[in-house]
Amino acid sequence: MERVLIGCGGLAILAVLAVVLLGLGAILGNSDVDVDIEEPIEDILDEQDGGGESAQVQPGAQPDGIAPATAAALVVRVTGPPGTAYSGTYGTAQGGMTPVEGVLGAGPAEYAVEAAGGAFGEVRAVFQKSQPVPGMLRAEVLSAGEVVAEGSTSEESDWVEVNWSP
Repeated sequence: MERVLIGCGGLAILAVLAVVLLGLGAILGNSDVDVDIEEPIEDILDEQDGGGESAQVQPGAQPDGIAPATAAALVVRVTGPPGTAYSGTYGTAQGGMTPVEGVLGAGPAEYAVEAAGGAFGEVRAVFQKSQPVPGMLRAEVLSAGEVVAEGSTSEESDWVEVNWSP
């Protein structure tokens, strides 16, 4: 009889231990140990949106950043060694950010920036090498075919961020 009670006590201890380990696993499973690739990009965007003040426009004044019908499109260009895998986002606060990922070929990857209601505002592009490969990943903003902003990765970072405001 005593052996049965000892056996039940052992099972009870194992059951409590299993519950504790499952609870600990659930807590650790919800931690931010596995950070998504988009999180640094979102942090950067949140920092920039922190101002929250809206500008006052004088009556009859034309707001900055309005693209006339004849305005050339804005383009974000990504270049680097062929075979370089990358991911990131590009766009404007008004038109929204568009996530992309790809592998560079012999030529550059180009993405048209959409303007919400014709207003461009600040153009932002943030890209990251998906794998550590030799060579720099470069991002450029082009207006009317001319480079107006550019940036590249460095030995210290696989990230490149480019901002431009018309």
